[in-house]
Amino acid sequence: MPELLGNKSIFTINECDKCNSIFSDFENHLSRFIPPSFITQIKGKKGYSNSYVKGGGKIFATSNFIEIKDEPDIFSKEVIISNQKFSNVKVYKALLKCLISLLPDQDVSIFDDVIKWLISNKGFRDFDYTAVANIGYRLPSCDNKELLSVTLFKESSKDKLRYMLSGKFNNLFILLPFSFVTTEKAKFKTIPARSESEKFYFQEVDFKDYSTQHKFRLNFK
Repeated sequence: MPELLGNKSIFTINECDKCNSIFSDFENHLSRFIPPSFITQIKGKKGYSNSYVKGGGKIFATSNFIEIKDEPDIFSKEVIISNQKFSNVKVYKALLKCLISLLPDQDVSIFDDVIKWLISNKGFRDFDYTAVANIGYRLPSCDNKELLSVTLFKESSKDKLRYMLSGKFNNLFILLPFSFVTTEKAKFKTIPARSESEKFYFQEVDFKDYSTQHKFRLNFK
């Protein structure tokens, strides 16, 4: 699991230098895909990431709080923060690599063809499977506790084999399904939260048909 998601304890010890270089590029695009740190409250390898506003303003996370540094009047109206553009293929490959890394040893060989695609320069045109995820985030709050939870589920039957990666990273929730049945599509259902502070806002993302940049509109009026 990438350190940019706040991981400090789940590591792969058998990754070669070539693969490490490839996956570092994927993770760079994943860092551009996820919401800014002032929303996720995730402390990555280099600390909390900064988000800059045109005109000189800066907003970032500090522990369970949000800190704003600005020039006069920059945050007195609506502002838009834009993440850097990302490659959907590389973002999906970064997430798929997380799923494969958590597989039991006896399951890895089943993914041989998928792994070949993963470490290649090929895109979705050469990927026969569904490439979707359900991405959720909750609003930042000083009452939210730090959270890192990663689970890999497996479901198999006579004619189906599917996996589900579930990851909770403070205010970010990632659900990544993978099925070897090419015609199968994941359907997500959200259970109502007990309180507003526990509520996650989910968006289903089809990486084969998705934008390449995220923008966040903030209103301080």
